Amino acid sequence: MSDEFAVETTDAGASKYTPVQTSTMKKGSHILIKGRPCKVDHISTSKPGKHGSAKCHLVAIDIFTGKKMEEISPAHATVHSPEVKRVEYFLSSIDDGFLSLMDDSGDLKEDVRLPENDLGTKIKDMFDNEVPCIVTVLAAMGEECVIDCKAETQK
Repeated sequence: MSDEFAVETTDAGASKYTPVQTSTMKKGSHILIKGRPCKVDHISTSKPGKHGSAKCHLVAIDIFTGKKMEEISPAHATVHSPEVKRVEYFLSSIDDGFLSLMDDSGDLKEDVRLPENDLGTKIKDMFDNEVPCIVTVLAAMGEECVIDCKAETQK
């Protein structure tokens, strides 16, 4: 008997973030604040005082909503840094507010929503005018969003 089966995709169960010491965070690195992936905008460290260790004051911006968030943590404490992926796709079509995207290997991705801002309008205009378009998708903590769009340059 040849019972063949194919596994499409699997998740190894790896965590979506890694532990990082607060004092090693720098501007531009990523941090989880209240369960949201954020990009560090400003960090200041206070000196150790009479009653405890040095504290780090982190100001970060949510990478999906753009909201400013703050976190105060001891410098020696561990915070979580999310795994953030940035992938470029070729736009093949737009159906009911969702983008049909193709990666370099030819696989289709059809679960990314068309943004409802100026970027979404730009993508729709480029698609309507039949301009080949490369869309950049940012993914972290199970969320995805389009962050950039540019015309494909022929090589």
